[in-house]
Amino acid sequence: MRYYHGTTDVFVIDDGILKPPIDTGMIREDWRMKLLDKVFLTTSLVSAKRYSRKAAKRFGGSPIIYLVEPIGYCYNNCMNEYIADKAKIIDKVEVAQKCHLFLPN
Repeated sequence: MRYYHGTTDVFVIDDGILKPPIDTGMIREDWRMKLLDKVFLTTSLVSAKRYSRKAAKRFGGSPIIYLVEPIGYCYNNCMNEYIADKAKIIDKVEVAQKCHLFLPN
């Protein structure tokens, strides 16, 4: 299974490990009071792209999507959304900014 994490390139991740807000002090959702010791992952590239845009809007920088591997406990939150203790960055994912759908006549 492939896991993705959408964020912004403003955040420098020196050691290649995504850490939870309790460790970094950074949180996109002002209302979030639970799971501050977890990171959120998705198996949907579309969702990761949406999350990366939200992070860039909130913190600046450009949207970025990472291919990640969960570290520690990981569980399915709902459909294609997962929660993990941390995540190891495997690679950056290149995603086209715009998609065009051409239908045959």
